[in-house]
Amino acid sequence: MKKIIIALAIALGAFCWPKANLALGKAHFTPGGSGYMLATMPPPGLFYLMYNVWYQADDYIMDNGRKLPGDTSTKVFTQTHRLVWSTPVEILTGNLMFDIVIPITSYNFGSGLAGNNDAKHFGFGDPHSHVTIAWHRPRFDALASLAVHFPIGDFRVKESLTSPGLGYWGVQPTLGLTWYFDEAKTWTWSTVVRYEISFEQRKTNIREGDNLHMESSIGKQLGNIALALSTAGSWQTTDSRGKGAPMDGWRTERFALGPEIQVGLGRWGSLSLRCLFDVHSRNNPEGTMSVLTWTVPVFLHQK
Repeated sequence: MKKIIIALAIALGAFCWPKANLALGKAHFTPGGSGYMLATMPPPGLFYLMYNVWYQADDYIMDNGRKLPGDTSTKVFTQTHRLVWSTPVEILTGNLMFDIVIPITSYNFGSGLAGNNDAKHFGFGDPHSHVTIAWHRPRFDALASLAVHFPIGDFRVKESLTSPGLGYWGVQPTLGLTWYFDEAKTWTWSTVVRYEISFEQRKTNIREGDNLHMESSIGKQLGNIALALSTAGSWQTTDSRGKGAPMDGWRTERFALGPEIQVGLGRWGSLSLRCLFDVHSRNNPEGTMSVLTWTVPVFLHQK
């Protein structure tokens, strides 16, 4: 039973990804923090999660597929703190869950992306919250979720490129599925699809385009260690609108893949390390993302 709880806590760490808006398209959500068993939620209880996310890129890929000349280095570090409450309440035979997320982000963009000088910024990002229903069945798990991004982070109009807060509301419905290939649930395939809807940005009247995010993984559980191959993709589905928005047809794309390892730490929860390499970018940096997640069960509801 303890191993099952650890595995579910690890999966929670994958699903509850910090929204570090790495792309210049400035969506709230950046895929890549989700991995092994990302659509499997934990049992009823309270969980604390701390994410440490590093992203570094030396190239920026333009709309025509070519690299932007000059110094286009991108360096981002985000630490996110999250509380998740999985309640014993059942809705439509699934467990009801709530959470609150607070990200802190540091940006550093090269002069090719920020004009004649490097651009740097550090501050609080926009917090967000999920309401989730999670189902557990013998051969699969599933989830349905709705997230809301609150525009109360550190937002500066004149420094919008590196501003941790984005200055607009966002809504994000999510569906996910984990499939078990064997009865022991050691081989798994998991995927989550999210659709991010953006609203008008204050002070600029710009409305960023909507985005489709997809993440998947296939993994193997070996005792208290899990190994997996994960993928992450994001596609802007509508044009940004408003004075100062990118030209029509200017949309962001990104696809990345890479390995991960997750280790159970007993009563201290679990650690997961994921490294994803961008293999396709459009109007985006092209680099490497590393994510270290610590997940701790604060308490579990007794049956």
